[in-house]
Amino acid sequence: MPIPDPRANEKKETYISRCMEHITRYEKDKYPDQDQRAAICYSTWDRWQKDHGHPERAEK
Repeated sequence: MPIPDPRANEKKETYISRCMEHITRYEKDKYPDQDQRAAICYSTWDRWQKDHGHPERAEK
């Protein structure tokens, strides 16, 4: 399963938690290190901000 993108109006902390849970549940074998999983989630958040604007201000 692909790494989830932030949702409209989702706070950073909420997204990171949801992303970490997703990777731990579905891709733990691919990313066994927790620090690596966190880095993936934070970089996905940063990329989303750069490409789409901050999700907390995105339209629904």
